[in-house]
Amino acid sequence: MAQDDHQTQVNIHVGGHVEKSQDDVMYRICRDAVTRTADLHHLAFYTDRVLDFALDVLGGEHDAPAPASMSDRHGLRRLGRQLCHEFEQLDRLLRDGHTGPLIRAVLRTTDAEVVCDPVVRQQFVVGTTYTAGHGYIDESNGVDRSIASLVHALRKQLGLSGQNVGGYDTEHEVPDTGRSPHEPHVETVDGDSVIPPEIETACRNALDPTLLHLVAFCLGDEVVYLGDTFEHRSMRQYFGRETTPLQRRTHYRRLSGQLGDICSSLNRVSAQTLRGRLKRLVLDVEQGAVYYYRLNSGAQLVGVTLFQPRVRQADLRMAQLAQECEIPLASVKS
Repeated sequence: MAQDDHQTQVNIHVGGHVEKSQDDVMYRICRDAVTRTADLHHLAFYTDRVLDFALDVLGGEHDAPAPASMSDRHGLRRLGRQLCHEFEQLDRLLRDGHTGPLIRAVLRTTDAEVVCDPVVRQQFVVGTTYTAGHGYIDESNGVDRSIASLVHALRKQLGLSGQNVGGYDTEHEVPDTGRSPHEPHVETVDGDSVIPPEIETACRNALDPTLLHLVAFCLGDEVVYLGDTFEHRSMRQYFGRETTPLQRRTHYRRLSGQLGDICSSLNRVSAQTLRGRLKRLVLDVEQGAVYYYRLNSGAQLVGVTLFQPRVRQADLRMAQLAQECEIPLASVKS
């Protein structure tokens, strides 16, 4: 069933199994998020991968920029359902890090960004913004923030507390104390497969025990550089008998080598709807986040923070590092 909200110019699609959705408080919270959030072009709500309702501003006076069009509606709904399935797969993969469940996934392509956040288990909100003109990351980040706030409001209706999605609830409460002195643990590939020293230096300098705790540089599925601050004295609270620095390092080294294939799979899922290659993936867990950046050279950067209040700042640090590492593929010896 499709309807038009003429006052707000929001197109509404309601699943046939849903009754009186416009009287439902969950629906009203989602509709309000779309009407008040600039550039939130499509929002869909799923339960057990079944679409309950979708709202969009495609084709109206607040139309999304090219290449978005009204014809994208069906594709975006289908993409959201597929991402709900992929989200559950990624959650299982990340559990070995002992950092809690996956609470947010962000996919950035050349032309769009998609945010998938669970409200409760097997119930998801998926929002899409067409962001032509941005690089790896949108500095204002209004859509991602709005969806995080939306999920917080939906959970509150169910009597649940927020999860500090994206670290947005506490980002202004954490003082910027500057970079803490540290000597990171570093591993590089021996032999002929090396990266230029300026990239290794940039990766090492990006590490910070108060912010960005691990950085890996990958060529294909091979991790040619890995540095972390897990041994720093300020990080002792993150480890114990069951989760040692070595165990976490081993887990993230393995995950870093797998993320390229994972992102290729996600790229195939989104290719029919979102033009352009997947450039950035954020997997926000209960305790921190994992970041994947695909460089124009074809190499990949992976980053990890274990500090949830600074998930956004760590993402910005990774975006800066990606710019510093953007070099021609010919400069990387392999």
